[in-house]
Amino acid sequence: MKKLIMLAAAPTVLALAACGPDSAVEEQGDALEERADAVEDYGDDQAAALEEMADEAPTDAREDALNARAEEIDDIGDDRADALNEVADEME
Repeated sequence: MKKLIMLAAAPTVLALAACGPDSAVEEQGDALEERADAVEDYGDDQAAALEEMADEAPTDAREDALNARAEEIDDIGDDRADALNEVADEME
């Protein structure tokens, strides 16, 4: 069974070995992808904080305003992360 697993994994290992180290541009692309993840996470965290504030809002109008702002912030983070990922994809 172990031999079968090793044989099944061999093409993947060989393909990865054949790729060699990333070029400087590919490494920059990887760094951009990491930055995109951080931007998206930050937007998610900020939106979650606003949603928590909305849950405790004294009026329905304030709750609605906070939830709307939370959605805007989440969308901004997602859009920025998507833009960074597009640039990163072009670099790889």
